[in-house]
Amino acid sequence: MSRYLPYLAELQPRAFCEVSPELARERGLVQNGWATLVTARSAIELRVLITERMTPLRIDGGETHQVGVPWHFGHGGFATGDSVNDLLSIALDPNVHIQESKALTCDIRPGRTPRGPALRALVEDYRRRAGLTP
Repeated sequence: MSRYLPYLAELQPRAFCEVSPELARERGLVQNGWATLVTARSAIELRVLITERMTPLRIDGGETHQVGVPWHFGHGGFATGDSVNDLLSIALDPNVHIQESKALTCDIRPGRTPRGPALRALVEDYRRRAGLTP
C-alpha cells in the first residue's frame, strides 16, 4: 500500500479530493480548503483541489458532478488522513480481500467533518435526503 512507502507519502502527504470549478462554485468550496464527503455509511474530511480534470457529466439532459479521491491515505502508515474506504460498504474481492467497490454517490460540503453525535446526524440527514431506509 502506497501510504506505507515513505517516498510516496512524502510526494503526497495529505488526503485531498478533486472537484471541478463548477462544483466548487456551486458548493462554496475553495482551493486547499476543507471539504466533507458524506455517504450513507459515514463522512470524511479532505483538502480541496479544484481542477479542470473533473468535468461534469451530461446525463439525460442534466449535469452530474464527479469527485475524485485517491486511495493512498488511511489511519496507519506515513500518509495519514481520513480513508475513502470509510465511506464504502464492505465488499471484498474473494481472492485478495481488498475492497472492490470503488464507485459511489456522495454529498460534498465545505468545512470539516463533525464528530460524535453531530457526525451521526449528518449521515442520517444524507440517508433521508437520498431516500434510503434503515
